[in-house]
Amino acid sequence: MSFLQPFILWGLPLALVPVIIHLFNRLRYRTVEWPTMMFLLTASKHASRQARLRELLILACRILAVLALIFFLSRPLVGGWLGWAAGNRADTVIVLLDRSPSMESADPQTRLSKRTLALRRLVEAASEAGGGSRYVLIDSATRQPQEFSSPATLKDLSAAGPSDVVADIPALLGAALDYLQSNPSDRAEIWLCSDLQRSNWQPDAPGWGTVRERFKQQVQSTRVRLLALTQDSQDNLTVRVTGVARRRNGRSFELQITAELTGLTEATFPLTIVHEGARSQMEVDFGGQTMTMQCRLDLGPQTTAGWGWLELPPDTNPRDNQSFFVYPEDLRVKSLVVADSEPAGRLLRIAASPSPLLLNQEAVTQGADSPLSLDNVALLVWQSAAPSGTVETVVRDFAAAGGNVLYLPTLTEEDGNFRVVTWHNSDGPLGKTQDGQDLPLPDVAFAKRTTISSEGSVLAMFDDGKPFLTKQPFGRGAFYYCASLPLPEWSSLGDGAVLVPMVQRMVQEGARRLGHAVNADVGDPQFLHANNLAAADANGAVSAKIVAGVYQQDEKLVALNRAVREDEVGRLDEAGINEVMGPIQYRMFEEKGGDSTAMPSEIWRWFLVAMLAFLTGEAIFMLPAAASKRWNAPDGKRRAFDRETSATGGGA
Repeated sequence: MSFLQPFILWGLPLALVPVIIHLFNRLRYRTVEWPTMMFLLTASKHASRQARLRELLILACRILAVLALIFFLSRPLVGGWLGWAAGNRADTVIVLLDRSPSMESADPQTRLSKRTLALRRLVEAASEAGGGSRYVLIDSATRQPQEFSSPATLKDLSAAGPSDVVADIPALLGAALDYLQSNPSDRAEIWLCSDLQRSNWQPDAPGWGTVRERFKQQVQSTRVRLLALTQDSQDNLTVRVTGVARRRNGRSFELQITAELTGLTEATFPLTIVHEGARSQMEVDFGGQTMTMQCRLDLGPQTTAGWGWLELPPDTNPRDNQSFFVYPEDLRVKSLVVADSEPAGRLLRIAASPSPLLLNQEAVTQGADSPLSLDNVALLVWQSAAPSGTVETVVRDFAAAGGNVLYLPTLTEEDGNFRVVTWHNSDGPLGKTQDGQDLPLPDVAFAKRTTISSEGSVLAMFDDGKPFLTKQPFGRGAFYYCASLPLPEWSSLGDGAVLVPMVQRMVQEGARRLGHAVNADVGDPQFLHANNLAAADANGAVSAKIVAGVYQQDEKLVALNRAVREDEVGRLDEAGINEVMGPIQYRMFEEKGGDSTAMPSEIWRWFLVAMLAFLTGEAIFMLPAAASKRWNAPDGKRRAFDRETSATGGGA
């Protein structure tokens, strides 16, 4: 419980006034022993006990009435979003607002999104707290502080609107601490609004350690109030384009679009395909959970780059109903294979270009001693001693510019019988096939391997926990490290069921830098601060910094979509929040729907009623004994009692 007028609580000692008066009244009488009265005292002993009990009840009613009056005047609050801290009003209130796409999920009954509901709760809390505080908004999309004078204007700020940028909660808290460091405050509070999406909170991120340490070093105590909006709709569907490929079909082209649908309920609905303004529909029978599907568009003789998007019917979250794509012009994609082993080089060249005419690809091999030219190359496959000197510089510059490099071993470090049992199958080189099937990695037998010592994320792991494939991002490209070779004495990778799709995806990823089409996430650093992006579609996208859509950057088409991890449904529970927050002083209030369970309620009316009840009780106990008896007697006995007292001329 907290209070809007806490200074009145200094009057609590006034509850002792009835006790003091009672004690003084007892001092007014002095006991004098009188033998003649001893018989009468013994006779009235039982009546004295009742009188003493009545005095104690009267005294208790008076004390409780004074206490109820004091609490009534101090305006108490119980529970709720505001109640925790209203008694100690903050000089600075920093509002941290999660604007990620998942916050646009609406309650099926109220049709209010989580973000809209959070803004309402913030305005209500600020209004209840009264004036005198400085309010600052820091949103998850820009992480730039913006002061606002009146809580009522919060919902009208552009920085409080919807966005497609994934939230980074530890970075958001860091931005709040940066503001407090530049603008010190004696009493500061942080109001954080989030739906607790695990991918946004990133509990394993190293940034949490820094945030906790910075909170410990704060000179002033900074409290955090977390408004958790956990109401989810079961009727929401999401769509995501996972692949776009141009295929030759005689003298014309065909565009193959691979999409992933996710949802919890079965449904049949029309999926809209928009291609450079032209709309078409196809009926989809969705069975629930996750579904991978393909769409094909006839491009005719078109050889230029193009754009479009897939669109679902309206549901409870409009931010995940569209997925945009762009595809490059018809260009010949080149891969370079540098291999010490000629058989391995031949197999790797075939994997990099299995159908040169159909896929318009080219792969060439050369020795490590030959001059290295990586112009117009999408993938560099390196099966030789690690590059050094000038060659190493060329390779690193190639990766930084967006190319991919696949390193394979030259020496055997371990012999045995190994199997891959765990791998990342949602996307990337080892993602599922276009028809939603996993690559047959467990069927590949490994007899030889080497140990991968490079840093990076593990994409596939052997049954003994050692990595088979890792990825180390570098600039706009990446370095991939594979622990085995597609040679019979090494493994059965040469069969091609795993090697070909794995290498082809690396080629397609590296080819993005060559054409005039780029698919990226909203908030990508290379576009976040670009000033030469203009909306290329008719979807109404206005800002590449925070809104998904198709954009034009000089001669290049750019499709920006919400991040993959934004579609993850996992949420942090209270134990997970306690773990990441550590020593940070915080309190969480959960909002599960349109009816507020997180807002405070003033209970001064309860204390007013209690005070009146105690005063009424005091009055009843103060009644003369005869009146009290008559009051508590049944109707028949009360009339007899009245006749008796009338005949005797009074009470007992």
